[in-house]
Amino acid sequence: MSITIGVIVNKGFEKVAVRQIREILEDVTDIRVEETIVIFKANTWDEVFRFVYKNQIANRVIYYMNEIEYKIDEELIDAVYPKLEDEFFNEQLINGVRGFRVTLRSDEHMDITWLEAEIGGKIIEYAKNNAKELKVNLTTPALNFYIHVYNNTAYFGIDLSDDLSKRDYKIFNNAVSLKGPTAFGLLMLAEYVVKDSYLNPQCYSGTIEIEAALYATNISHRFYNKSFPFMKFFDKDWDKVFKKLDSERVDKKFPITGSDPLLSSITAATKNAKIAGVESYIDFRRIDLDWMDIKYEEKSIDKIISFIPGSSKHDKHLVKGFKQIFYHAEYILKDSGVAIIMCLSKDLLIESSIEHFSLDHELSVNSGGQLMRVLFFKKK
Repeated sequence: MSITIGVIVNKGFEKVAVRQIREILEDVTDIRVEETIVIFKANTWDEVFRFVYKNQIANRVIYYMNEIEYKIDEELIDAVYPKLEDEFFNEQLINGVRGFRVTLRSDEHMDITWLEAEIGGKIIEYAKNNAKELKVNLTTPALNFYIHVYNNTAYFGIDLSDDLSKRDYKIFNNAVSLKGPTAFGLLMLAEYVVKDSYLNPQCYSGTIEIEAALYATNISHRFYNKSFPFMKFFDKDWDKVFKKLDSERVDKKFPITGSDPLLSSITAATKNAKIAGVESYIDFRRIDLDWMDIKYEEKSIDKIISFIPGSSKHDKHLVKGFKQIFYHAEYILKDSGVAIIMCLSKDLLIESSIEHFSLDHELSVNSGGQLMRVLFFKKK
């Protein structure tokens, strides 16, 4: 029997989730894509464990039970009860699960948390009518009913992963550091492959480089934190399960370089990479922007991938820095090389690129509710 899984992602990264599913689980073909969630059928629970542990794009992974389309909140409450006729959930009731909670989350900044108690009441009623008892436990629940709401559709399921957007390695941070799934999503949108010589000229705290190294080496970002909600539902030798998954590690150097004009950024990035266990796979360098053509060989880089917030204001200092990046990027990129930049504001970046690059296309994505632009530049 197949197992239906929901992968919750930031808007704009759905295709990245599909790529991750197909790379991690080669036999999966039944995949449905909706905005902010990708639903697929796994053949075994072992495949589910593998995906939760290995993927880098999901904010959360749920056992998908059903979905509810509604117009007003009361319709959502009333529709939950009949959706509880699910084999996996009822198996947990039979096994004697007691403590549970309901978590509602929306990417649309709606205040819907008040619905959690109402829906929880429906779940308790269902259990009682089936001669079982459930009690609310908000702090350490054995089972977390997770409801992802987007565009008046509620995707209803059981949390298998907890919050995967958090990265344990992000200890030394700064105000413009990307979240792990966003950094990884940027890499995949840029069609990064492990053989690419990749450079980020403004690496800040190193998140993009660390995600690239984790991907290239096949190391889970949860390598040092092997604790997942799905482990509560199955009696397995988890040390053996994770040992097998970790044995797939690729232990060799890849052409991943992160540089930054600030020594503090390089220090932070190096420390974060060490915490992630990938410090030896990344070359971090402190390099001023106007020295890039000296420090890198001509036509030596396949891809420049970076997050540069940008500005809509014509700040002379920013213009100078942006123009330096594009001037040196033209020199160090191969003829077929590309520069992919994620930004909050695009106008000044595009204006600064005109002399050396042309804008091929752009995409819009979301990160934590913030609209981001991804600009794809080609050499003129």
